[in-house]
Amino acid sequence: MGEAIAGFFTHLVSLSNPLWLYYPLCAVVAVVYKATKFDDARKIALGALHFFVSVSLGMLGLGLAFYLISRYL
Repeated sequence: MGEAIAGFFTHLVSLSNPLWLYYPLCAVVAVVYKATKFDDARKIALGALHFFVSVSLGMLGLGLAFYLISRYL
């Protein structure tokens, strides 16, 4: 199972992986979403950072779970 997780992360960080486009997209969505909620620039930045980290970790967890399910089932 350790090799499967290592393979997942090796594929994830390869430069040929088109999922690198996810990070700028998520950052833009986070800033636009939080800009509609707050007026203060500091609150927008902190909210966008929290949103970006939360969504990214959630997507990483889902990706890892689905990868392991598809690998072992």
